[in-house]
Amino acid sequence: MAALNADKGPLFKVVLLGEAGVGKTAIFHRAKDNSFQEKRKNTVGIDSFSMYIKVGDQQVTLGVWDTAGVERFRTITNSYYRGSHAAVLVYSVDEPSSLHYLGHWIRDLEEHAPNAKKILVGNKKDLKCQISTETVELFNTSNECTFCALTSAKTGEGIQDIFKDVAELLVQGYQENSSKGTSLDLDSADRRGGCCS
Repeated sequence: MAALNADKGPLFKVVLLGEAGVGKTAIFHRAKDNSFQEKRKNTVGIDSFSMYIKVGDQQVTLGVWDTAGVERFRTITNSYYRGSHAAVLVYSVDEPSSLHYLGHWIRDLEEHAPNAKKILVGNKKDLKCQISTETVELFNTSNECTFCALTSAKTGEGIQDIFKDVAELLVQGYQENSSKGTSLDLDSADRRGGCCS
């Protein structure tokens, strides 16, 4: 269940997962302060920030967490996953192996946060896609991802939409699990587009 803050509405924890180099930290910084660095210095640790999103008349806070280089050493602990409501599973559209290796992250997520929603995100859509739509859709379906989308942290395309869609998805679940009121109709699938095109 989400934590409730009187001023900021429900607080949901969203973690970014995926191999080193797919652009998780670039997505994180694009969402946080709309910045992008072509060659970002590798940091090691965990970074997070709060993102405030309006869903209908509901204020929502997303606590967004990034591994910030720790994935290189496979030292992510269960505390990173603990309490996660959603995971943004990031692969690079120009690197097929980055999609394949997401399976490791999904297994860890399902062990430590089995109820977290899974969102599949193909980053670097500004580059030529090297993964077929069928491959992505099969991965998406077989791993029970809630939805998939394409982004470019470099251009900023799709980044804000991803977090807005995640917020709407989590508010739906929050309202359905709450005894107060009825859930909002928050379908935003039309903004998500295909998984790889």
